[in-house]
Amino acid sequence: MTPEKKNAIGQDGVFNVAGQANESKQRTLLNCCDNHIKKIVKELHENGVGLRNTSADTQGLTLLKALQFRGSSGLNTYEGTAAGYARIATRVQELEADGWLIAAPRENVIGPDGLYHQAVARYILIGKSEDFQSSQQELALEVA
Repeated sequence: MTPEKKNAIGQDGVFNVAGQANESKQRTLLNCCDNHIKKIVKELHENGVGLRNTSADTQGLTLLKALQFRGSSGLNTYEGTAAGYARIATRVQELEADGWLIAAPRENVIGPDGLYHQAVARYILIGKSEDFQSSQQELALEVA
């Protein structure tokens, strides 16, 4: 077994590149090569959700739109960094502070540097937390 395949087996929650549970109990190894990154950045810009400047406010608003556009595919740390988001984890925390729910499953990747990176975050927008709270309250009323 090559070291990359051996290390690709996850020990905790296992997810595929779309952030969904992987039935094989093995994390998918994503190759975040230059072509993959360029494709994501081009897709974001062609669909009007690419970053236009690097101010923190613009990054937060644009990241929200990009995550909404990407759906269950989300963006991983390398994809977000290549798209221009400085400190993408910080931008995600800011969105969460504004009431957005964002999942961050981990995936193993071959980074743009050609090296193996274990447990890289993939950020997937779930929705507005108040929407989930009201749904839970409705369910509680129906059960009572």
